[in-house]
Amino acid sequence: MTSTPGRLALVGGNEFRRACDPLDRALLAAVGRAHPAVVILPTAATNENPYVAGENGRRHFDRLGARADKLMIVDAETANQRDLATPVEKADLIYLTSGDPLHLLESLRGTRTEAALRTVYARGGALVGSSAGAMVLGAQVWRFDGWAPGLAFAPHLAVLPHHATLAARWNAPALAAALPPGVTLVGIDEATALLLPEAQVLGLGQVTVYAADGPQTYASGAVIPALLPPALSSP
Repeated sequence: MTSTPGRLALVGGNEFRRACDPLDRALLAAVGRAHPAVVILPTAATNENPYVAGENGRRHFDRLGARADKLMIVDAETANQRDLATPVEKADLIYLTSGDPLHLLESLRGTRTEAALRTVYARGGALVGSSAGAMVLGAQVWRFDGWAPGLAFAPHLAVLPHHATLAARWNAPALAAALPPGVTLVGIDEATALLLPEAQVLGLGQVTVYAADGPQTYASGAVIPALLPPALSSP
């Protein structure tokens, strides 16, 4: 048995592109059923074009053999509508797109949609977040003026997406040092995922863990021992 009820996939960005096909096929396979029901939530893209973001995700996962749909949950009001939150609760895999992490966090927290995410996760479903979506699933979210609590589906992690681009620009070691005790910063490259609880790297790039003794980088296919829950760790 695992120590968490469902699966999380924290993606570094650039979702729904052909380069993500192997990664997303692996995520669909992890769901464990044929033609899983996938719901795309383009909430983080509200300040850009959430309809296009949702359509991109729907078409991408349909092409990969899933039964995908987008839901236009774009703010706290729509996130609290029963007719939108109910289909979220019935999904096998929920995908939070990239965009504005703070808008996403403010839109979901305390709503019916957040409750639906927790229901899906508790019954063994998969939650996937790309860039902003990955940040919000972590314990802490960077606000440019400091760290703030995330939704904490990954209760001991904080995510720096687009890591190859942002690590130097955002001074990743300083971000890691500013985190509360017990929370570890992970930097995730684009078209790359950290799959939990397996602590496995999937996709084209690398995952960097900012450990106390310095950053450690893991390539695709690697398992990150320090991130394994006790039930999956070697004796």
